[in-house]
Amino acid sequence: MNIAILSNCQGETLAQLLKEMNPQINPSFHLVSKIWTNELNLWELYRDNDLVIAQPFIRDSARDCGAPEILEKTLIIPSIAYSAFHPDMTYAKGRTMDGQMETIYTPLAHYNSSLVCYAYKNNFSVEQAVALFNEDVFSRLGYLDKDNIAYGELKEECDRTDIDLMKYLPRWKKSGCFMYSFNHPMAFVIESLAMEVMRKINLPVLNKNPARYLDDPLRKMPVWPVYPGIRHEGVYDGDYAFRGITGVIGLREFIEKSYEQYEKFQPQTIECLNVDISLFDDLLKSGNPKTSSNPYKGLPDHNFWKKSVADVLSEEVDPVVSVKFKIDESDKIATAGSCFAQHISRVLVSNGYNYFVPENGGNALDTSEAKERNFGVFSARFGNVYTARQLKQLFERAFGTFQPAENYWIRSDGRYVDPFRPQIEPDGFSDVASLLQSRDEHLSYVRQMFQEMNVFVFTLGLTEGWRSRIDGAVYPLAPGVAGGQYSIDQHEFVNFGVNETVDDISWVIDAIGQINPGCKIILTVSPVPLIATYGKRSALVATTFSKSVLRVAADIIAEKFAHIDYFPSYEIITGNYNKGQYFEEDLRSVKIEGVNHVMKLFSKYYLSIKSRNNGNASVRRLADIVCDEEAILRI
Repeated sequence: MNIAILSNCQGETLAQLLKEMNPQINPSFHLVSKIWTNELNLWELYRDNDLVIAQPFIRDSARDCGAPEILEKTLIIPSIAYSAFHPDMTYAKGRTMDGQMETIYTPLAHYNSSLVCYAYKNNFSVEQAVALFNEDVFSRLGYLDKDNIAYGELKEECDRTDIDLMKYLPRWKKSGCFMYSFNHPMAFVIESLAMEVMRKINLPVLNKNPARYLDDPLRKMPVWPVYPGIRHEGVYDGDYAFRGITGVIGLREFIEKSYEQYEKFQPQTIECLNVDISLFDDLLKSGNPKTSSNPYKGLPDHNFWKKSVADVLSEEVDPVVSVKFKIDESDKIATAGSCFAQHISRVLVSNGYNYFVPENGGNALDTSEAKERNFGVFSARFGNVYTARQLKQLFERAFGTFQPAENYWIRSDGRYVDPFRPQIEPDGFSDVASLLQSRDEHLSYVRQMFQEMNVFVFTLGLTEGWRSRIDGAVYPLAPGVAGGQYSIDQHEFVNFGVNETVDDISWVIDAIGQINPGCKIILTVSPVPLIATYGKRSALVATTFSKSVLRVAADIIAEKFAHIDYFPSYEIITGNYNKGQYFEEDLRSVKIEGVNHVMKLFSKYYLSIKSRNNGNASVRRLADIVCDEEAILRI
């Protein structure tokens, strides 16, 4: 049975539910706005389907197109709205500076706050706007007593159709807030509508509760908070956590970003739909919200140590809050960096994601040999890329703009090694020619990685390193550790600072952007302490300096670029909330429990709901992690 659903965005959830209830149904969802923009032909829609399910607007559309008879092939359903939980929500429009009348968008898409709009039109500062959000103001505006009005509005909408949903309302209420916004119901609410539709079309319901596992489309859209003081059955503590497309923001940030949007419009033309903002003057005149403000008022729980750290079970601490983008299963995801980066690649593989490994050794190697020769550890066989300068020079070497003077090192057994990946071949190379051939092949795969990857995860590990005095080439290990000989005339110790690290990463980002526009980058900082320092200070102090530099640099970069995100694996492992329980007895090796915590949050925020697991399946003992730095202890 081909069924077209013509409605607002609620129809997408309805289509999925009907399909799950009975596989005989072949539903298609069509956004109603496409009729008004002439992107959808109403005649063709009715011709190609056995039934059209539409909201009450269809009556006017049928009349306008001169075909009221099509209503005989139509099941009219109510549009579910319930404003009691979100009485401050509205739409707004205004005239732009060039005279165009347009919808006003805020961090929560087309949703606006009546109070914020009122504050802006009355020249309130951000602090003064924040002060409006209190129970006294809500009471005077009638926000605390909207349930009867919302009930009446829903009943009126149902009365316009042949479907009565009011009998379900008591059950919805028992769950607490059953709306993401005033017109975006949760899946189990639309499931009630779907059950009524099935009764109307006389098809058996084979699955009565599909909402319990539905990947709810409306949950991915903006979610408006239930303000403190707005109490309903099952709703006890409100907050000001506004969840937009890019993540959760607090009240102050929501107001600031809304103000930024309002500034694009002529102030006198800004109006809220279905809200008479001028009435707010009389309702608020008995108080003076401009006289009191608290910049911390209204911030979400994650802004407060007690609420997000001290009073939370250690395994539930979540410092991520939000991310800038999601990773699609089809994305080619490349990784590089320190030892800790390997956990991320394993989670990607265990979740069925496209971990991009162009240099994979082909089918000639069995699994054990491939691992021993470092195939698949990272996206290419470059070994650990500990510093930002290494990454920059890796790019330069791959594209032929930098050719280091030191071509090879000789080990104590007479075998040759590549100075820039000295442990990539356990047995080394028999001669320089085979080393150079392997390097050329390797760099071709590195070029492919940079050119084709969609997402690049780079884990910053160290600031300390060794470089050539001749041309500045930076090595992953000091000469003499895994080959070669240290010479004070040819080699020097270096400890990169914040500015150098920021400049190097920025250079790489720009270079990738020129050959692979659209590639997104995730930066992390390894929580693993330095195994040793060459500086004239304690390894503990050196570790603190190194990780601080990398953490600051990563933050500066993430703030600077919209397509660069920072993931706090460092904070999750080293945070004092876990009382050191994520480190082994050596206080350096990370326990599986810590890695699980990191990977669980990485999966939660970056991977799609359908494919992610908690990350545990990919985690092995730390001894399985390839770490070039360990060679320092073997000399």
